[in-house]
Amino acid sequence: MVSTIPPPVIAARALIIGSLVSLSGTSLLVAGVFYASGCHSLEELMSSWKRWAPRKLREFEGVIGLQAKGDERRLSKLEYERAVKGMSEEEELEYAGNKYGTGEVDWDEPMPETDKKK
Repeated sequence: MVSTIPPPVIAARALIIGSLVSLSGTSLLVAGVFYASGCHSLEELMSSWKRWAPRKLREFEGVIGLQAKGDERRLSKLEYERAVKGMSEEEELEYAGNKYGTGEVDWDEPMPETDKKK
C-alpha cells in the first residue's frame, strides 16, 4: 500500500512527535532527580547540589588520577578571580591578554610538520 501523505507532512509529524518525546523524557528525568534528592523546594535542591557536585568531581578526579590537575585548575581559577576583582571589563581583558597571551594567530605562519614519515 502506497502512502498518499506528502513527505513534508510526514516530516513535520515526526518532528512534533520527537520534540514531545524529548521534552517528556527530560521532564521525567528532572522530576525523578528532584524526587530522589529528597528536597522540598528548588532552592533547597540547588543549594544541596552546589555542595554535592564539587565533592563528586574531586572524587572522580581522584579515581581517574587527575587529582593534581583538578587542584591546579581550582587554584588557578581562584588566583584569577582574586586578580581581576574590582577590575572593569577592559582592565580584565588587558590582564588576561598580558597573562595568557592575546590569542591572536598568525595565519601566514607555516604549520609544524608533525606527521613526518620515517
